[in-house]
Amino acid sequence: MLCFTKTGFGQEEKTVLDAPESWLKEIIPFPLSFAPSIPYVGFEDLRFAPSWSDSTHENFWTYMFVWYVDKSAPVNKELLSKYINAYYDGLMQIEDQNKNEFKDKPLQITYSAFVKMANGYTGEMRVYDNFFKKTYITLNIRVKETFCDKMNKQIIRCDVSAQRFTHKVWDQFDLVKVKGKCK
Repeated sequence: MLCFTKTGFGQEEKTVLDAPESWLKEIIPFPLSFAPSIPYVGFEDLRFAPSWSDSTHENFWTYMFVWYVDKSAPVNKELLSKYINAYYDGLMQIEDQNKNEFKDKPLQITYSAFVKMANGYTGEMRVYDNFFKKTYITLNIRVKETFCDKMNKQIIRCDVSAQRFTHKVWDQFDLVKVKGKCK
Protein backbone atom coordinates (compact mmCIF):
# COMPACT_ATOMS: atom_id res chain seq x y z
CA MET A 1 0.00 0.00 0.00
CA LEU A 2 2.61 2.56 1.00
CA CYS A 3 5.32 3.64 -1.35
CA PHE A 4 8.61 4.83 0.11
CA THR A 5 10.81 6.97 -2.09
CA LYS A 6 14.10 8.69 -1.37
CA THR A 7 13.90 12.48 -1.08
CA GLY A 8 16.70 14.81 -2.08
CA PHE A 9 17.87 14.72 1.52
CA GLY A 10 18.23 10.93 1.62
CA GLN A 11 15.15 10.51 3.83
CA GLU A 12 12.29 8.20 3.00
CA GLU A 13 8.99 9.83 2.05
CA LYS A 14 5.63 8.10 2.48
CA THR A 15 3.02 8.38 -0.25
CA VAL A 16 -0.28 6.70 -1.02
CA LEU A 17 -1.24 8.70 -4.10
CA ASP A 18 -0.22 8.17 -7.68
CA ALA A 19 -0.79 11.38 -9.64
CA PRO A 20 0.37 12.84 -12.95
CA GLU A 21 3.79 14.52 -12.71
CA SER A 22 2.21 17.89 -13.45
CA TRP A 23 0.39 17.78 -10.09
CA LEU A 24 2.33 19.34 -7.20
CA LYS A 25 2.89 17.15 -4.14
CA GLU A 26 3.14 17.74 -0.41
CA ILE A 27 3.30 15.33 2.56
CA ILE A 28 2.39 16.51 6.08
CA PRO A 29 2.59 14.30 9.20
CA PHE A 30 -0.23 14.04 11.75
CA PRO A 31 -0.90 15.58 14.10
CA LEU A 32 -1.13 18.53 11.72
CA SER A 33 0.74 21.51 13.16
CA PHE A 34 -1.92 23.88 11.83
CA ALA A 35 -4.88 21.75 13.04
CA PRO A 36 -3.77 19.85 16.17
CA SER A 37 -7.37 19.24 17.29
CA ILE A 38 -7.79 16.61 14.54
CA PRO A 39 -6.95 13.47 16.53
CA TYR A 40 -5.46 11.28 13.78
CA VAL A 41 -2.02 9.65 13.69
CA GLY A 42 -0.47 9.15 10.26
CA PHE A 43 0.10 11.57 7.41
CA GLU A 44 -1.63 13.71 4.81
CA ASP A 45 -0.70 13.21 1.15
CA LEU A 46 -1.71 16.23 -1.00
CA ARG A 47 -1.81 16.74 -4.77
CA PHE A 48 -2.47 20.10 -6.43
CA ALA A 49 -3.79 20.35 -9.99
CA PRO A 50 -1.75 22.46 -12.41
CA SER A 51 -2.54 26.19 -11.98
CA TRP A 52 -4.45 25.51 -8.75
CA SER A 53 -3.24 28.82 -7.26
CA ASP A 54 -4.10 30.94 -10.33
CA SER A 55 -7.41 32.69 -9.58
CA THR A 56 -8.02 33.23 -13.32
CA HIS A 57 -7.65 29.53 -14.19
CA GLU A 58 -10.46 26.96 -14.06
CA ASN A 59 -8.26 24.81 -11.79
CA PHE A 60 -8.21 27.50 -9.08
CA TRP A 61 -8.37 25.72 -5.70
CA THR A 62 -8.54 22.30 -7.40
CA TYR A 63 -6.56 19.86 -5.28
CA MET A 64 -6.97 16.72 -3.23
CA PHE A 65 -5.70 15.31 0.00
CA VAL A 66 -5.71 11.89 1.58
CA TRP A 67 -5.48 11.33 5.29
CA TYR A 68 -3.69 7.99 5.71
CA VAL A 69 -4.19 7.41 9.41
CA ASP A 70 -4.47 4.77 12.09
CA LYS A 71 -7.90 3.16 11.94
CA SER A 72 -10.55 4.76 14.11
CA ALA A 73 -14.31 5.24 13.95
CA PRO A 74 -15.82 5.90 10.53
CA VAL A 75 -16.45 9.55 9.75
CA ASN A 76 -20.02 10.81 9.86
CA LYS A 77 -21.42 14.21 8.87
CA GLU A 78 -20.77 15.72 12.30
CA LEU A 79 -17.15 14.52 12.59
CA LEU A 80 -16.43 15.42 8.99
CA SER A 81 -17.75 18.95 9.50
CA LYS A 82 -15.79 19.34 12.75
CA TYR A 83 -12.49 18.11 11.28
CA ILE A 84 -12.81 19.98 7.98
CA ASN A 85 -13.65 23.21 9.84
CA ALA A 86 -10.58 22.77 12.09
CA TYR A 87 -8.46 21.93 9.03
CA TYR A 88 -9.38 25.07 7.07
CA ASP A 89 -9.31 27.39 10.08
CA GLY A 90 -5.76 26.20 10.76
CA LEU A 91 -4.70 26.06 7.12
CA MET A 92 -5.66 29.67 6.54
CA GLN A 93 -3.87 30.65 9.76
CA ILE A 94 -7.01 31.87 11.47
CA GLU A 95 -6.09 30.21 14.76
CA ASP A 96 -2.98 31.19 16.73
CA GLN A 97 -1.52 27.74 17.41
CA ASN A 98 0.68 29.00 20.25
CA LYS A 99 -2.20 30.54 22.19
CA ASN A 100 -4.94 28.21 20.87
CA GLU A 101 -7.14 31.23 20.18
CA PHE A 102 -8.46 32.89 17.06
CA LYS A 103 -6.58 35.82 15.57
CA ASP A 104 -8.34 39.03 14.58
CA LYS A 105 -9.39 37.68 11.17
CA PRO A 106 -12.73 36.52 9.83
CA LEU A 107 -13.59 32.92 10.56
CA GLN A 108 -12.35 30.66 7.80
CA ILE A 109 -15.48 28.61 7.39
CA THR A 110 -18.80 30.37 7.63
CA TYR A 111 -20.63 27.15 6.88
CA SER A 112 -20.03 23.64 5.73
CA ALA A 113 -22.76 21.28 4.64
CA PHE A 114 -22.18 17.61 3.89
CA VAL A 115 -24.59 15.19 2.26
CA LYS A 116 -24.25 11.40 2.59
CA MET A 117 -23.95 9.70 -0.79
CA ALA A 118 -23.74 6.01 -1.67
CA ASN A 119 -19.93 6.08 -1.78
CA GLY A 120 -19.11 8.86 0.70
CA TYR A 121 -20.04 12.50 1.16
CA THR A 122 -20.28 15.63 -0.90
CA GLY A 123 -20.22 19.09 0.57
CA GLU A 124 -19.92 22.77 0.09
CA MET A 125 -17.94 25.20 2.23
CA ARG A 126 -17.86 28.98 2.28
CA VAL A 127 -14.31 29.80 3.32
CA TYR A 128 -12.11 32.85 3.64
CA ASP A 129 -9.27 32.48 1.12
CA ASN A 130 -6.37 33.87 3.12
CA PHE A 131 -3.82 32.71 0.51
CA PHE A 132 -4.81 34.25 -2.81
CA LYS A 133 -7.99 36.32 -3.07
CA LYS A 134 -8.34 37.58 0.52
CA THR A 135 -12.08 37.18 0.30
CA TYR A 136 -14.70 34.50 0.79
CA ILE A 137 -14.97 31.74 -1.79
CA THR A 138 -17.05 28.59 -2.09
CA LEU A 139 -15.24 25.27 -2.24
CA ASN A 140 -16.92 21.99 -3.15
CA ILE A 141 -15.65 18.78 -1.61
CA ARG A 142 -16.12 15.08 -2.29
CA VAL A 143 -15.09 12.67 0.47
CA LYS A 144 -14.56 8.92 0.23
CA GLU A 145 -13.44 6.73 3.10
CA THR A 146 -11.71 3.36 2.83
CA PHE A 147 -10.53 0.97 5.53
CA CYS A 148 -7.46 -1.27 5.32
CA ASP A 149 -8.11 -3.86 8.01
CA LYS A 150 -4.92 -5.79 7.21
CA MET A 151 -2.81 -2.67 7.84
CA ASN A 152 -5.16 -1.20 10.48
CA LYS A 153 -5.38 2.01 8.45
CA GLN A 154 -8.12 4.37 7.39
CA ILE A 155 -7.93 6.40 4.17
CA ILE A 156 -10.02 9.56 3.93
CA ARG A 157 -9.79 11.03 0.43
CA CYS A 158 -11.00 14.59 -0.14
CA ASP A 159 -11.29 16.06 -3.64
CA VAL A 160 -11.70 19.86 -3.50
CA SER A 161 -12.46 22.50 -6.13
CA ALA A 162 -13.95 25.95 -6.41
CA GLN A 163 -15.84 24.61 -9.44
CA ARG A 164 -19.30 23.08 -9.19
CA PHE A 165 -19.51 19.28 -9.34
CA THR A 166 -20.79 19.43 -12.92
CA HIS A 167 -17.62 21.18 -14.17
CA LYS A 168 -15.05 19.19 -16.16
CA VAL A 169 -12.27 19.83 -13.60
CA TRP A 170 -13.81 17.06 -11.48
CA ASP A 171 -12.81 14.54 -14.17
CA GLN A 172 -9.14 15.31 -13.36
CA PHE A 173 -9.48 13.62 -9.97
CA ASP A 174 -9.90 10.30 -11.79
CA LEU A 175 -6.24 10.68 -12.85
CA VAL A 176 -5.12 10.45 -9.21
CA LYS A 177 -5.18 6.94 -7.75
CA VAL A 178 -4.79 5.60 -4.24
CA LYS A 179 -2.11 2.91 -4.29
CA GLY A 180 -2.94 -0.58 -3.09
CA LYS A 181 -6.22 -2.36 -2.51
CA CYS A 182 -8.49 -1.94 0.45
CA LYS A 183 -12.20 -2.46 0.91
